[in-house]
Amino acid sequence: MKENGNNRYVIETFHSKTLEGNPLGTTADRDILVYLPPGYYDMEKKRYPVIYFLHGYGGHNHSWTIASKDSEDAVNYWKILPKKYLKQIDLDRLLDFERLDDLISSGELAPFIFIQPDGSLHAPHKNGLRDLKRQIMLKGSFYINSPHVGNYRDYIINDVIEYIDNKYRTIPDREHRAIMGGSMGGYGTLNLAVHHPEKFISAVSLSPADFSGFGLIKVKLRIPIFTQILGEKFANQIGDSTMDDILDTMDLITSKNNPLLPSIKYDSEGNVVDYNKEALNNWLKHDINKLVKENPEAFKKVHLYLSCDLEDEFKLADGVKKLHDTLNELNIPHECDLDRDPKAALTPHMFGIGYRFLPGIKFCLQYFS
Repeated sequence: MKENGNNRYVIETFHSKTLEGNPLGTTADRDILVYLPPGYYDMEKKRYPVIYFLHGYGGHNHSWTIASKDSEDAVNYWKILPKKYLKQIDLDRLLDFERLDDLISSGELAPFIFIQPDGSLHAPHKNGLRDLKRQIMLKGSFYINSPHVGNYRDYIINDVIEYIDNKYRTIPDREHRAIMGGSMGGYGTLNLAVHHPEKFISAVSLSPADFSGFGLIKVKLRIPIFTQILGEKFANQIGDSTMDDILDTMDLITSKNNPLLPSIKYDSEGNVVDYNKEALNNWLKHDINKLVKENPEAFKKVHLYLSCDLEDEFKLADGVKKLHDTLNELNIPHECDLDRDPKAALTPHMFGIGYRFLPGIKFCLQYFS
């Protein structure tokens, strides 16, 4: 289906064999948002490298991360935010399909195909929280293979890539395939790359989610722009509800029948004093630091870029620092970008990711042979 009438912006619906009969009973018919570069239909024999982008938690097939500026299924900040807040944002550093067209047409970027698969569980937010478009948010898969929700890593590796290579004029080899992602998708990028280095020449992980222990469990999520617009009380409720659902999903994916969260006991100062150790170990099986240490050769085969804003509301910079140290200990080459961006202050997590879309794409493009 054409997106906004443009035959180079396409929403594909395909059937995933991997997700058939998944434990949640959710649909195996999934959407993929496809961006084809200018000239794709003019040069019928030309083939293109591909960048796969994995969206973050709460994203789904009606909430794409990068889309046409006129899309009904994308959040366009200039349409929903009051002007006084827009002045605090560097809109020129955010990407949409039209800007990609301009960058490719001008020669600043080499042409490539950009693919965004739906990585949601198609299960509703635990508390029914709605997004900025008033749609009920959906739980995310974290792109993990799970006996409790389905094999979402295999869904990308075995189904999505095969479908795109068969449907479009890709260059269907590792040397011309890269993976990117933000937040949950940043974790998914690392998870896919460490398990399948034979599939990707490069990987860009922006503010990746963290399974390394109690880090996320202790987060009191406070998003500055919500506090400014909605007031502290309501913004705090949104933050608490968001974290409640994310942690509930992480428990569902890793330890559905033996959950961690209900087992945690705190002392009067809020310190963890007891917990279900087996359940925590189930979480830690997905810790990227652990996975890299078990297979250090994997990331040595993949050009790797990490980034996070130091003021990230989910405290994900701590996890990126830890991974950066792990990679250095293992002598694994990588780039790591940690800084404080004043233009990201309204929501350092969201804009810390958004401002790095273009640098991330450029990182991927330089390694295509």
